[in-house]
Amino acid sequence: EYLARGSLQYEFATEILQTPIQLMKISDAPAQITEVLKHLVANNAAMVHDDAPLKFVQLIQLLRVATLENIEAIWAQFKDKPVYRRWLLDALPAVGTPVIVKFIKEKFLAGELTLPEFIQALVVALQMVTADLETIQLTAKIATIPALREVVMLGYGSMIAKHCVAVPTCPAELLRPIHEIAAEAMAKNDIPQITLALKVLGNAGHPASLKPIMKLLPGLRTAATALPLRVQVDAILALRNIAKKEPKLVQPVALQLVLDRALHPEVRMVACIALFETKPSVALVSSLAGALKTETNMHVASFAYSHIKSLTRITAPDMAAVAGAANVAIKLMSRKLDRLSFRFSRALQIDFYHTPLMIGAAGSAYMINDAATILPRAVVAKARAYMAGAAADVLE
Repeated sequence: EYLARGSLQYEFATEILQTPIQLMKISDAPAQITEVLKHLVANNAAMVHDDAPLKFVQLIQLLRVATLENIEAIWAQFKDKPVYRRWLLDALPAVGTPVIVKFIKEKFLAGELTLPEFIQALVVALQMVTADLETIQLTAKIATIPALREVVMLGYGSMIAKHCVAVPTCPAELLRPIHEIAAEAMAKNDIPQITLALKVLGNAGHPASLKPIMKLLPGLRTAATALPLRVQVDAILALRNIAKKEPKLVQPVALQLVLDRALHPEVRMVACIALFETKPSVALVSSLAGALKTETNMHVASFAYSHIKSLTRITAPDMAAVAGAANVAIKLMSRKLDRLSFRFSRALQIDFYHTPLMIGAAGSAYMINDAATILPRAVVAKARAYMAGAAADVLE
């Protein structure tokens, strides 16, 4: 007779990142790093050697186990040799540890990295590094460098988003500096700073940012109506990542903006994009379709109709409910909108999904026109990939 004795659970260590990985014996990391570097330089001068990818992965893995002092010594040894320097600058950002981010920052401040080298290394490092509290605090310090403020600030928002995926209970305190920057910029009417803060909040996608963003939404606050159109659009776009986490909070706001005929048509169309990011229910999409029956702006009507119609053909599993809602709503709208030319604003979505293999791809394009010109006022395109039940936006 079988007796239940519980289960075995294996926990993978988090001290050393495990990807990419090449099984190898590490006895003396600094010496092995030097050896691999010399091999890469010697065998890839004229053309790429067959074992270059393998050796490069080994170099990354060796750098991961090396201490900051070891990396400092290796950098001091090879920084004046251009070929070795290039290999190191390619490998170091891929290591993906806070030590490397700190190393890159210190070398730039010491004048040992040029601005292009620093930007390239830092952008890759911020994408590869594990988003923990230590890294977030380090990124905030790097953001104080004037030459890189905008790039690092955007990376700071993305870092918070990555951290909140791993830690769903991530505190809103992480975004307090950005909220303060936004409030100060609003008080001074500093448009570039307002735009930057909105983009950072949009990258972070934390629900706690909804209140600061709403202060910049047109129609909901009279002061925001006086802001430039570009800022109003950025404020609505900042809602998209929040909409994926807290759709019920964003839906009423986005719907109100779409239906407010006093607003600029571009603002209303962007709000329509944000609304469908929330994966609205049948009732909500039907309400939108019913309200658009009497829409007087043909650009808004064409955009919403084409958006809903394109959603009826979506086959991706995560959009099944939205596709069903769109099929109901499209029957409530006038078929005359289907005959509008491409001179009017349009939304297009296409996708492919293979259920047995659980892989697929989706693409969307939004063309926002106005009455003054035939050419689109703005074009937004996005590509999404599906694999093994997971989905990710790969390009926008």
